[in-house]
Amino acid sequence: MDKVKGQPLKRLYTQTHEILEAKTRDWSEAENTKQLNKLIAHATQTTSFYSNKGFKHLQDFPIINKNIIREDYDAFLSSKFNKGECREVFTSGSTGAPFRMYHNKEKVQKINADNIWFSSQANYNIGDPLIFIRAWLFKLTLKIKFDYFKKNITPVSTFQVIENGVEEFVEKLNAKSKALSFMMYGSTLEHICKYLDAVEKSPVKFKTRSIITISDALSSYAKEAAQKHFGITPLSRYSNTESGIIAQQLYDSKDQFRINNSSFVIEIFDLDKDVLLPYRQAGRIVLTDLYNFAMPLIRYDTGDVGIMAVDEDGTPFLTQILGRKLDQLFTTTGKLLPSLFMSSMLNEFGEFKQYQIVQKTKIEYHINLNTERDFDAAKLIEKYKSYFGEDAIVKVNIVNDIPLLSSGKRRQVVNEYYT
Repeated sequence: MDKVKGQPLKRLYTQTHEILEAKTRDWSEAENTKQLNKLIAHATQTTSFYSNKGFKHLQDFPIINKNIIREDYDAFLSSKFNKGECREVFTSGSTGAPFRMYHNKEKVQKINADNIWFSSQANYNIGDPLIFIRAWLFKLTLKIKFDYFKKNITPVSTFQVIENGVEEFVEKLNAKSKALSFMMYGSTLEHICKYLDAVEKSPVKFKTRSIITISDALSSYAKEAAQKHFGITPLSRYSNTESGIIAQQLYDSKDQFRINNSSFVIEIFDLDKDVLLPYRQAGRIVLTDLYNFAMPLIRYDTGDVGIMAVDEDGTPFLTQILGRKLDQLFTTTGKLLPSLFMSSMLNEFGEFKQYQIVQKTKIEYHINLNTERDFDAAKLIEKYKSYFGEDAIVKVNIVNDIPLLSSGKRRQVVNEYYT
């Protein structure tokens, strides 16, 4: 179909491949600068938000976010595009109100090109059998199901796996003869692995080709357990509905995330001020989307926190993606703590079915645990106080369940104070 249409996808894939695998940074940076200049000229000439403000270089532009866009939505729409000819996409709204975006045709094709390249790096090739597990917040109509069928994708609900049980899910997959690839939330993979760890004999008989986790953090436990149960090291992908694939772990990059610099310019800003941070400091992940011309996103605050660095060749990568700003923990003196480390530290005290750490106030923290096993609560509190601060009030609560969000994800860290 792409060949019939003049191969727009192939051209974009070739460009994507050449930039992401460039031997010299000079060439790829020159290509990206051309695309950035094209975007800036377009945005300043065709959108009322960016026009008549004298913006010529990236550093001239202000930081924007979902709330700023919502307040003056039409000002971000390009006059060169008809909304009816663009693809309309929505965020889930699991941690806030749903957010609507428009993508022009080239942006849609660029997302596809990025998906092909990054998926291939995880040993998944388009057309291979893929089990896609997520919360389906829209009805899977016959048209949508047929579209997935054509792509050899089997949609599965996260709620179905959790409520009906992992055993039933695995039994259905055992009937499949070909090696399977998976895409799911990091928390869903962890749930599956904990079940497999608990049974005496693994029921898994199917072969696994690839596992890509999305949306929430891939814990070190889930990564090691998946290798044990499926013989595959899962890779974590950082993406969002507004923009596409922003970064992904690669097999040779350990836990680092290769930034998709073929589609984005990534900057890290201070958590509270619009000040650009040097490499290896935690801050807000701000992106400029080089291909969305229907609704330009220039210096868009994703709402996520991360740390960026470059390797010896100057290739950018994210050393950590710490998650949503609302899902961070801070000490009693206001210092940022690595949330994934703080939650995974619970593994030292026993096996918990579910867990969640909540910062209630500046100095009060609740650790909610779903468990039937004994553990040393006093030692746990002492350990966490050594990180939160000696003046911290740490309470351990035994709960029957930690509910899922509407998106199907379960928040391991919640901050109710720094909102």
